[in-house]
Amino acid sequence: MPDPMPPDPEALLAALLPPTGIPLDPAWRPAVAANLRVAGAIAAALQAFPLPDATEPAPVFEPGR
Repeated sequence: MPDPMPPDPEALLAALLPPTGIPLDPAWRPAVAANLRVAGAIAAALQAFPLPDATEPAPVFEPGR
C-alpha cells in the first residue's frame, strides 16, 4: 500500500479552526502552516523508523536513562 499523501496545512487550518473557535490572526497563518509542515515531516520520519516486533515501550519515562 503506498504512503498516504501528507495533509495540506492550509486545508487543516481551514477545517479545524472554525469548529474549535480558536482565533488566528491572518498574519500568523503562514507561520502556523509552516510549523504544521515541519511537524508532519517529523512525524513521517518517526513513522518510517523500523522497529522490531519485540520492541515494547518503557512502562515509566525516566529522563536521563
